[in-house]
Amino acid sequence: MRAQLKFILPIAAIVLLLAGYSGYWFYAAGRVGEEMRAWILDKEEAGYEIEYTDLRVSGFPYRFQIQLTEPHFRAPASDGGWDARLAGVQANALPYDFSHWIVSFDGPLVLDSGDVMEINASSARMSRKSGRDGRTQRIGAEIRDLTLRAVSGEPPAVEAIDALVLSGLVGDDDSLRLRVEANGLKARDGDPGEPGLTRAFGETAQLARTDLIVTEWAALARDGNAAAWSQAGGRMQIVQAQLEWGPAQVSGEGDLTLDRQARPDGRISLRIADPDALTDALVEGEVIAAANGEALRLATMLAPRSSEGVSLPFTLRDGAVYLGPVRLGSLD
Repeated sequence: MRAQLKFILPIAAIVLLLAGYSGYWFYAAGRVGEEMRAWILDKEEAGYEIEYTDLRVSGFPYRFQIQLTEPHFRAPASDGGWDARLAGVQANALPYDFSHWIVSFDGPLVLDSGDVMEINASSARMSRKSGRDGRTQRIGAEIRDLTLRAVSGEPPAVEAIDALVLSGLVGDDDSLRLRVEANGLKARDGDPGEPGLTRAFGETAQLARTDLIVTEWAALARDGNAAAWSQAGGRMQIVQAQLEWGPAQVSGEGDLTLDRQARPDGRISLRIADPDALTDALVEGEVIAAANGEALRLATMLAPRSSEGVSLPFTLRDGAVYLGPVRLGSLD
């Protein structure tokens, strides 16, 4: 009998352990589904319309996966009135850690904000890590082979990005420290003979990277309302920015916020590696007139120099964009 118990007791313990874990998993899966439906109800009470064909929780026994099939979101007019739909969304978490969720998206994403845009990617994932109080501590995103196509309205300035990576950390001072890096940005070709950045710098930017700090993060994260964030004193401090796009080899730092019409407003101190090549490209691409090119050359001659290049201010003011004393164009 004792010999038999030596075999029976371990097996019984394993069976009880599996039964207990299975009970926990299915109980927790029910709670996860309830929390997701409560989140949807909360958004609908705030004026959003959310539709989907199926909502289920799966992943037993290794993880919890929330699967939302064919979701369709409509925002109220107070939040922009946009309309978005995509094939599916999956959110995954480990059974022992509900503070860390990884969300993946199945495209295409069709976004209607007056103009209709179709956005697709070979893979699109984001992650969120929260603390015990439920507040976000870390965020991240990775998108590969991103493409943007105008279904109606004005074509986007950027048609494709090979890789887009984002990582962020929320500090105790309610600020988000964020790095955004994009490789292989393909700009839209303008009409033949039309002035444009592609004529000046080429179709593809090799690298665009920005390290920044977003203040008053809670005000922005709460509803995603940029205007309310700006009114709360929110600012974006650009710690380091870098652009490698043909003759545009620049880096810099500065501060941005939004003006009363929710347009970017602020100033970035740029360091231009080769100001003559940049000026030539802007003139040849007809981004600026030849006379403005001469004004820009004079400004670079008088500007401070360092081993990294010539320093000039890049300014966003009243919906217009300026490089030094020269107006490059309008944000509209």
